[in-house]
Amino acid sequence: MIGTRGYTFAGLYLLLLSSCFGDGCNVIPNVTFHTNLNRASHVDVYSPKGWVYATGGVCGLIVYNTGDGLIAYDRCSTVSPEKKNRVSVEGMQMVDNQSGAKWLLMDGSPTNLAECALRRYSVRRSGDNYYVSN
Repeated sequence: MIGTRGYTFAGLYLLLLSSCFGDGCNVIPNVTFHTNLNRASHVDVYSPKGWVYATGGVCGLIVYNTGDGLIAYDRCSTVSPEKKNRVSVEGMQMVDNQSGAKWLLMDGSPTNLAECALRRYSVRRSGDNYYVSN
């Protein structure tokens, strides 16, 4: 038998899931772009734990090398996205200096103030080049 606490916990859990995995976290506008990363122009991202800023997305991109491949984030903060605050890399975090929000560089998940992860984009490898797109 489930008590009142069980129903309360289940309700809160479902609310949390729906807000972050439904449309609640799709706060950055959908834009079409294609960005090419090559070793000559973006050498730092070719090393594990390396990263670069690149063009594309709403506010530019941060592309990070996990050691297993590249992941790309939009630099547009998910805190008050209409302001288009641009996040910057500081150590192993990405920071919105306007709001103080922070996200982990390794997966884009929020660590301070933000409720939503940074928007991620598709990264495809072809030979020695990488292509980021939406």
